Amino acid sequence: MHELSEALKSIWCFAKWARIESQLFKKLSQFSSLKQSDIDHMITTFEEKIEILREKFFFSSSQMNVNDITESFISLTVSFNSRITEDEVKQTIRWVKADKVSSASNISNRALQASLTELISVLTSLFNACVTHKYHSKQFKKTQTIVLRKLKKSDYIDSKTYQLIALLNIMSKALKSIMIKRLSDIVETHHMLSNAQMKVRRKRFMILTLDLLIDQVHIVWDCEIKYVIFMLSLDVVEAFDWVSHVRLLHTLKMKRTSSYIIKWTRSFLKNQEMLLIFDEQMSDMREINADISQRFLISSILFLFFNASLIEKCEALRIKIEVFDFVNNINILVYDRFIEEICRTLSKAHDVCAKWARTHDATFASEKYELTHFTRKSKRFNMMTSIQIESSVIKLKSDVQVLKMQLNIKLQWDAHLR
Repeated sequence: MHELSEALKSIWCFAKWARIESQLFKKLSQFSSLKQSDIDHMITTFEEKIEILREKFFFSSSQMNVNDITESFISLTVSFNSRITEDEVKQTIRWVKADKVSSASNISNRALQASLTELISVLTSLFNACVTHKYHSKQFKKTQTIVLRKLKKSDYIDSKTYQLIALLNIMSKALKSIMIKRLSDIVETHHMLSNAQMKVRRKRFMILTLDLLIDQVHIVWDCEIKYVIFMLSLDVVEAFDWVSHVRLLHTLKMKRTSSYIIKWTRSFLKNQEMLLIFDEQMSDMREINADISQRFLISSILFLFFNASLIEKCEALRIKIEVFDFVNNINILVYDRFIEEICRTLSKAHDVCAKWARTHDATFASEKYELTHFTRKSKRFNMMTSIQIESSVIKLKSDVQVLKMQLNIKLQWDAHLR
């Protein structure tokens, strides 16, 4: 308790821990029978459940249309230091929590940390070989994954009510952490991504995204011309599951990324293997047809490259518009003196998003569209306005959730406190 009182973040972690009763010993959740929409009977056997879960969580994009991609010769790429130092390896392995257990090998990070002095030269040589040969070891791609129930669901007959907790290879995590840092350095040094793209970027975390959004609203409010501000929030459905490897690697190439990163990324994405654990049973290790997995931190920065063209096209509209992209959550902020003009602008922005979705085999969840406005004096404007986007009519809401924070029209925190 003394340690918790020293840091505000620790207090919030403790509150969450107490609230979900995770301090109590629990057995792994037992699977009920599963229901599949195209089958009349319930799925009861372990083998059948495995197939349903694999179908649900691992989707292949091999049939996606990439005919619009043409081979381009990029003469200049950004410089990349492929040499990994012993200090980098030490710092990365010591950063991981001590009692994390590696999948398959069952080597805890505490054991790896304790023997680091003896192993450091071997690990450094191994990581350098992976980068030099642009190869991610097959052993690094094997993952054990525990299937758990999501909290507070009325029943568990649908595979969507379960979630995956992956036990990743610790040495693989160390190498990916080093590659994330290298890629992040290149992104920031050479301005490869828009300033609107957040998360897994240096000093661009969730709280900064909210700060920038709120600051932008206040800047518009303080203008001599009285504007009203609308914000349309969009979510990409199962964003990580629909990323085409071909299109992602092409985008990395067009951004002049080093061939070391591109070819290592191609190797990292291919031939991932996984076994599933539930009902105190373990499936066989099998190759999965996944695109970029949300289980990996590096996937977030790769997804920022994947949707970079969308953000750039929205910003290129050159109208009173600001875009805030937090991986698969996109918020389009538009301001004007006339609400009718705002509606036209939002429709243009959405047309850009829809065109990008068609070419990238992505889907925006229309049922999750949210439209809100920010104004100090709502009586000046017609707040009964709604906008028509494709076949959906989106009505204004008095408050909206942005990155787990509830914002109301005057940017007061009443809605979030409720």
